Amino acid sequence: MADIESWLTGPAVGCRGSRLVPTVASGSPAFGQCRPRTDGTGYEPWALQVVEFSGDRIARITAFRDATLLFPLFGLPEHLSDEAGLDGPA
Repeated sequence: MADIESWLTGPAVGCRGSRLVPTVASGSPAFGQCRPRTDGTGYEPWALQVVEFSGDRIARITAFRDATLLFPLFGLPEHLSDEAGLDGPA
């Protein structure tokens, strides 16, 4: 498994500047992660991030990368404009 520094300076660098749109998955808080589009015209779906808790602490964050399939199932937007905030598309 790659170390975190390698991940953040390699594959994850494309996620810098991502926006999160809140939702719920199986009763847990979740977020649709939209990363900046390469052409600079807003944000595109990237992953569904599900946060699991143990008591008052985060126990696990699971990323599901099939955003094309999952975003519509969770009522998440197909894209975000540059002006979009945490409440969804502008």
